[in-house]
Amino acid sequence: MTDHIKEPGPLPLRERKEDILLLAGQYIKLASDQIGTGIKGLSTDAEEYLTTYDWPGDEKELETAVKKACILSEGPVLEVADFDLKHRQARSIGKFVESKLTGYMRNIKRFESFNLYDMVIPEVEKSLIMMVLNETRGNQIRAASLLGINRNTLRSKIKKLGIKVKG
Repeated sequence: MTDHIKEPGPLPLRERKEDILLLAGQYIKLASDQIGTGIKGLSTDAEEYLTTYDWPGDEKELETAVKKACILSEGPVLEVADFDLKHRQARSIGKFVESKLTGYMRNIKRFESFNLYDMVIPEVEKSLIMMVLNETRGNQIRAASLLGINRNTLRSKIKKLGIKVKG
């Protein structure tokens, strides 16, 4: 972890409820600094939601949840809905991708024939795989698990998409 992030405690996060909001605040600031999300904090309901969840994945799960919420949030303050990824993830990610693709659509309308699918899908897949590999520090077994694919499938995609793997 970086210098300004509280180091993991000896007890599981579910037993250190007082650390949850402190860590969440640090992860929000980190996301804002690194990604430019502009998120400034948590709503009262989101604070309660985070402190009542057991966080079986400990600090890493909290960090991942906060980063995703910062990226997918539509406002400057994170709400409970931004964290309810089981129900919102597909819709939010879809909405995010749709907003980004709108720019592409404006530019390609002037072409009669254009294979947008073959242009976009590999780029999205490549970006996702690269992000997960970066997050797992190049550990392909963990990356494949996070992606929900077989390790051999991941290796095949790395080769096909021309992804440079550190190590």
